[in-house]
Amino acid sequence: MAVETFALWVSPTGRFRLLHWDTVATPDDALCCTTARPIDLTTQLIMWVDEDALLLNQPLNGPACALLSTYQALPSPYFGDIVFTGSTDAQGNILGLTQDQAFMLVDRYLQRPALLPRPRRTT
Repeated sequence: MAVETFALWVSPTGRFRLLHWDTVATPDDALCCTTARPIDLTTQLIMWVDEDALLLNQPLNGPACALLSTYQALPSPYFGDIVFTGSTDAQGNILGLTQDQAFMLVDRYLQRPALLPRPRRTT
């Protein structure tokens, strides 16, 4: 039985969407761009960005940058839509994420410390 795989698409507005990786040919297709650049986050996770997003005046992708900050101490700013996939296999094919892996990324975004409410000071 084949396992369904996905890519996690993140928009600058904070919208997250699962893309069926079996139906998306490349990160370029997922991002609707001509040149998607990979950023290796771990041995099993790649973040793909539109190389021309800044030139096309796309907005800063705050949600993706916040998620990226859980992997890197000082992440670079990235613009436009961003897609997360698995790594590559021995033949260079890009692997999708399992549904659990994609949901773990969303959980990681939601649980980052910067957004946790702080208790009110009572004085």
